[in-house]
Amino acid sequence: MNKIIKSIVTLSAISLLLAGCEAFDKKDESQKQKPTTIEEIQKEKGKPARVVKAGVAKLNDIRKFSGSIEGMQVNRAISKMGDPLAKIYVAVGSVVKKDQILAEYLFTGDNTSYQQAQEQVALQEKSTARLRELYEKGGISQQDLEQAESGLKIAKMNLETARRATLILAPEAGVVTELNYQVGQAPGVGGVFCTIAKLDQVILKLNVTSQDIGYFKKGTTASVSLNGNKIEGQVTLVPLAANPQTRFFPVEVTFNNRERNLLPGMYVTAEVDTREVEGVIVPLEAVVYRNGVNAIWTVTEDHKAKRKIVKLGVQTQDDVQILEGINSGETVMVEGQSRMNDGDKVLVVE
Repeated sequence: MNKIIKSIVTLSAISLLLAGCEAFDKKDESQKQKPTTIEEIQKEKGKPARVVKAGVAKLNDIRKFSGSIEGMQVNRAISKMGDPLAKIYVAVGSVVKKDQILAEYLFTGDNTSYQQAQEQVALQEKSTARLRELYEKGGISQQDLEQAESGLKIAKMNLETARRATLILAPEAGVVTELNYQVGQAPGVGGVFCTIAKLDQVILKLNVTSQDIGYFKKGTTASVSLNGNKIEGQVTLVPLAANPQTRFFPVEVTFNNRERNLLPGMYVTAEVDTREVEGVIVPLEAVVYRNGVNAIWTVTEDHKAKRKIVKLGVQTQDDVQILEGINSGETVMVEGQSRMNDGDKVLVVE
């Protein structure tokens, strides 16, 4: 009886041991089948990628052009004498009126026209006064008096001309934008003493190539960013012929400038809204440029990666127009495409 019991116990222990070994082998086999590396996980579930749908939309074609700012109605105050300057009444930035005195010459005795004209007027005034007395007494005719008075008027006109020649006057109202001489210097006859411009409006002159001139139309919007401020203007001149020396088209953009933010001589870059286009649009980060080729990675219906070569159109800071290569409604990758190969399984993530 004891032998039978011992045999049963022994068989039970062996069965339990065999069952445990079998369970361990199955568990070990299950662990071996489960993917453990990134490559194995990606092969099973797919490589992660963030995607968007390509769609039809409109884009503004914003192009950049650079040029120099100039004042409106630029005038130059010209020197009419060769004498040195005795006094200067303006500086760069001074606001002046028409015929305002800008500077006076130092009298050197080399040019006595003004003094001679003064003497002539004084002489004519005395002579005319005597003739009036004679006319009142009937000593001369009215014609004689009129001739004397006419001579006095001419003498005064000559005096004013001579006086103006001794001064440098503002040819027009505006702001002094450039001052070329200092006290004691001699501008010389015909020398440009200063430049005066109207700064309530300024002009940006752009040199545009033959390839780009077709984008410009009168009234086209343009903007300049300066010190964090955006200043908007309009194209006011589109020439019909290029400059024969430079071969560029000198396009003009006019800006209102009451705050005087734009000053003559500034070299600035303008963004010109040249046109509006409509087409297939994708985010700029969807485009991968490599070896001179632009491509976009798409996701097929069976969640496979497919690389497509595309032709780009209008491009903004965030989006780009696709002229050829993909259609509206296709799923395109915007993140994760650098790890893709054609045919890879794709795991779309948010």
